[in-house]
Amino acid sequence: MSDAWVAIQRNPISGKGDRAALILDLVQHLKQQGIRPRLFSNRERMQEYVAERIQTTPPECIVAAGGDGTVQDVVNRYPDQRIAVLPLGTENLLARYLGIPKSGAFVAEMIKQGASREIDVCQLNQRKFVLMASIGFDAAVVENLAQVRRGNISYLSYLKPVLRTLYDYPFESLLISLDDGASEETAYHAIVVNIPAYGLNLNFSPDAVDHDGMLDLILFRKRGIISMLLYLWQIIRGTHLTSKYVQKIQARSIRIHSTRPVPIQTDGDASGLTPAEIKVIPRALKLIVPCPIQTIEA
Repeated sequence: MSDAWVAIQRNPISGKGDRAALILDLVQHLKQQGIRPRLFSNRERMQEYVAERIQTTPPECIVAAGGDGTVQDVVNRYPDQRIAVLPLGTENLLARYLGIPKSGAFVAEMIKQGASREIDVCQLNQRKFVLMASIGFDAAVVENLAQVRRGNISYLSYLKPVLRTLYDYPFESLLISLDDGASEETAYHAIVVNIPAYGLNLNFSPDAVDHDGMLDLILFRKRGIISMLLYLWQIIRGTHLTSKYVQKIQARSIRIHSTRPVPIQTDGDASGLTPAEIKVIPRALKLIVPCPIQTIEA
């Protein structure tokens, strides 16, 4: 076996029962490709291992084996390394966007071929994220879910948090400053899109470009549950951007303020409260991606 190696960060609570088999399949096929795998479920231990070797024998890449939350954690821990994704979570939005299936053999071959792609990465205060952020109602749902989550989640896991949020969400007004005060906007809900991928196949900004150095900001200006349900229906139909109460703006940075703290979520994880600043870092994330034609040897 050559000196080539990869570090695999595994989220032990991500995905369902087949995740162990998928990881073992990845490990087996990496070895067949002449690449030494190093598998970790303890994130701090893996970080120490990589730091000890990165100057003399850097890894081919860091593998995020989990859902989009695992990807976000790897992006923050290894900002200068190429990252590959083995999807194991409930949604796996980044993997779906890149065309990466739940296959250890596919990901091993993808790593061996080594095709790379640079995309923008976003930063909320000091923490990076990849896909999108939201400020308002759905972030409150994610926050409520985080308070009761125990182990793996499914779509049904969201039912009680959604009902609880519908019952008591206050719909605070948001004041949003764009590009260091170049302009200001108000809304009751805001979506920041870097990559046009969201759960349940909803798409807030279908034309978002992942490497243009811009954030797509979608503002929802009417208050209340009825308006939120109407927005959801319009989003499902793909007509929300034609509504006079919805506005799309592009910016490189935004600051969000509110009279009372409002929840924020990034890439499906609860990420604190307003006030906050979000900015884009152009082409800062290096991903291992599938080649245009990728074959897999069994």
